[in-house]
Amino acid sequence: MYETFWEAISKVKSKSEVQSFLSDLLSPVERTMIAKRLAIAALLLRGHGYENIKDLLKVSGATIAKVSAVINTNTGYKMVVNKIATSESTREFWQDVENLLYRMSAPGRVFLPEETVKYKLKHKRKTLV
Repeated sequence: MYETFWEAISKVKSKSEVQSFLSDLLSPVERTMIAKRLAIAALLLRGHGYENIKDLLKVSGATIAKVSAVINTNTGYKMVVNKIATSESTREFWQDVENLLYRMSAPGRVFLPEETVKYKLKHKRKTLV
């Protein structure tokens, strides 16, 4: 049964085919949870803390801990995060997420001003993936 499932996934090639297959296979909640787990992995691999991830993605510490444990014992998340890091649209998305994290990280403020975020990001030159 699992072999057939792995084979089915390996045969899906284009983004539209993947989207169609997963939309049929998974409920909207399941798709959201999988996407959040991938985002958690990407954020953890970039060194972001549990509190930032909890606030940004609205997930529990237990969910973050589970993803962290898998990252520390297996290679699947790392492989996928590295592969999607090469996509331009993915880089832009994660850059937007990182902008949001910087805005939320100012002590005593809800958001940092836009010019402060741009200044910080120019000097760091890093993205989440």
